[in-house]
Parts: sequence; structure tokens; C-alpha cells
Amino acid sequence: MPRAEKGTPKDIANKVKSKGLQKLKFFCQMCSKQCRDANGFKCHLTSESHQRQLLLFADNQNSYLREFSKDFESTFMRILRHTYSTKRIRANEVYQEVIKDKGHVHMNSTVWHTLTGFVQYLGSSGKCKIDQTEKGWYIQYIDQEEEIRRNKILDRAKKEKDEEERNQELLERQINRAKERVVEEEEEAPRELVRENPDEKIKIALPSGGLSKKEPEPILKKSALDDVPSSSKSSSKRSQSSHRSEPPAKKSTLDKLIEEEERYKERKNRQDNWVTEGIVVKILTKKLGKEFHNAKGVITKLVDRYTAMVDVDGDLVKIDQLDLQTVIPSVGRTMLIVNGAYRGYKATLMEINEKSFSLKLKLAEGLRSGRVVDIKYEDASKLA
Repeated sequence: MPRAEKGTPKDIANKVKSKGLQKLKFFCQMCSKQCRDANGFKCHLTSESHQRQLLLFADNQNSYLREFSKDFESTFMRILRHTYSTKRIRANEVYQEVIKDKGHVHMNSTVWHTLTGFVQYLGSSGKCKIDQTEKGWYIQYIDQEEEIRRNKILDRAKKEKDEEERNQELLERQINRAKERVVEEEEEAPRELVRENPDEKIKIALPSGGLSKKEPEPILKKSALDDVPSSSKSSSKRSQSSHRSEPPAKKSTLDKLIEEEERYKERKNRQDNWVTEGIVVKILTKKLGKEFHNAKGVITKLVDRYTAMVDVDGDLVKIDQLDLQTVIPSVGRTMLIVNGAYRGYKATLMEINEKSFSLKLKLAEGLRSGRVVDIKYEDASKLA
């Protein structure tokens, strides 16, 4: 039957039909040709061009199969990644999106004969998470770049932690050496001579050679103070001691090391965000209504670094940290340090200093467990 002339209604109808999807069994992947019926497909199979393609395929079958399989997988993964991202979806729904394209690579020309086999391949290769239910196979795309970024962040955090532990061990050794040095200094310090028996005479042992001839033998004379009454002697001693000014107490090496450690931790852990899951906070804003103003709630989830979801008597509200305030419990309760040198540490409230707006907390965990530290009001909050 001759081909319809260009521009005729028959030609236009044929073009409209060719745009839509046709039967898969009438498609030739080697020639990328779609036939509309069995007669057309039979004519194509006997054509010279198709026979040439079959000869090429017979020479290197594996190469063509790998190429078709690679193209099909690439198209499938692109649609899965761009359309559904990391959402869990039925594999058949993704496949229906793939075959909407008329020029797509058909699965019967790949190494996978069924969709089930292809899904299992994606699961075994680690490209997707798969699971089977009564409704069929479900897949979930694994973002490899996100995994790489997450692994880099974890490696960086591990390195920083290792470095912090090394610095902590170094500080521990320095503190121990300083303690040993303090003990040695205390042992070597001069002690006051106390006579057990006041009536016992003091004996002075001179060298065996005696006194040098060049130096005249000293003549012991009675001091002028011996003629003064004992009351006058004591008053004179008190007057002399009163003129002596006591030197200011110097910081020990141990205190200097502890202060240096505190400054290092403060620089490292001080951040501009403090909201943390599991703490009790007070709502300051009036925008949410009177029932939420000055109400207390628990942070259940962090939306980002500065925004939190707060549970107020069963109602969840999304609030910025600028509209929140830390809560101070009664003495003896447990708090969480949310900023500063000991950020993330749990501690017990020992004392509230209203004059300096600070809290005296006793650390309850970590290498410094048991240490008492001073923390500002805004750097610690009550634990839920």
C-alpha cells in the first residue's frame, strides 16, 4: 500500500498515531523502530537494514547487551533521583515513568528479563534500598553524594574528637606533673623550728678544725633587749611585724593549667545557637497568643540550628530561639549546659547566685565529673 501524501488527512492521522505508545512486542531495539501492527513488524524483520543490524549484533552480543543495560539503568535512576529523590516508592510506578518516553530502551533488550530482577540488582549493588510487600517491590534511592558528605563530616568529627582527647590527655599529664611539683615544694618548704622542751639547752657543733686564726673568736655579749622587760619585747615584735606587708598569693601552676583549659574549651564550644532537644524552655513572644506567653515547654525536635519545635501541654509550636529563654530549676535538680566550655554536659544545680546572674553547677559526667563550675543563667537549662 503506498505511503500517504504529505499533508493529507491520512498522513496527519499516521503522525498522531506514531506519537503515542505502541505495543512493546512490535518494537525493534537494534533498529530503534516501532511498528504499529504485526504485519508491519513482520515486514521490518525481513528488511535488509534489520538483517545488517542482526549481523552486527551476532558479532558482539555482550557489548550491545551491556550498552542497552547501561542506558536503561541510567534512565531509570535519573527519573528515580529527580522525580522521587529519596522517597520510598513502588518500583512499577518508576518503570511506568520510564516507558512513557517513546524512544526508551526496552527491558527485553537488557540483561534483566523482569522488573523484579532489575530491582534486586539495584538492592544488591547498594544503589537503592528495596523491600517487598503485598503490593509489590518498593525502592528508595540512596544519595551517594549525601553519603559521602556524611562520611566526611563523621571523619572530620572523629578527627576533632581524637585531637580533643589528645589535648585532654596532655592537659591531664600537665596537671598531674603540676600536682607532683606542688607536693614536692610543700615537702621542701622551710618549717618553723619548735622546741619540744623549752628548758633544753641549744648545742652548736663547730667544725673539728676550730675557728680560723684570721677570724677573731666572737665574744658573746648580752643583747640590749635582754635588759628590756618581756612585755616591751613583745610590743616591739608586734610593731615590727605590723610594718611587714604580706605578699599577694600567687596562682599555682595547677590553677594556671585549669584556667588555660577553661579558656580553650570556651573558645571551641561557644556558639551562637543554644537550643537543644530535651530541655525545658520558656516562651517569651506574644505572637502565639496569651495561652503561650510565658508558658513553659519541652523542645522535642530541632528544625534547624536556630528553630525548635516546643511541646506545650501537648501542643507543638515552632519557635525561634530569640523568642525562648532557659529555665532554672530548684537547687539539687539536673540541668543541661547548652553553651560555653562544657556544652552538652549534664550537671547538678548547687547554688543560684542572683548578684552575678550565675549558677554553681557540679558536672555529672565526662572526664571532669565532680568539678564545680560557674555558669551564666543563659548557658544552662532544666532537663525535661
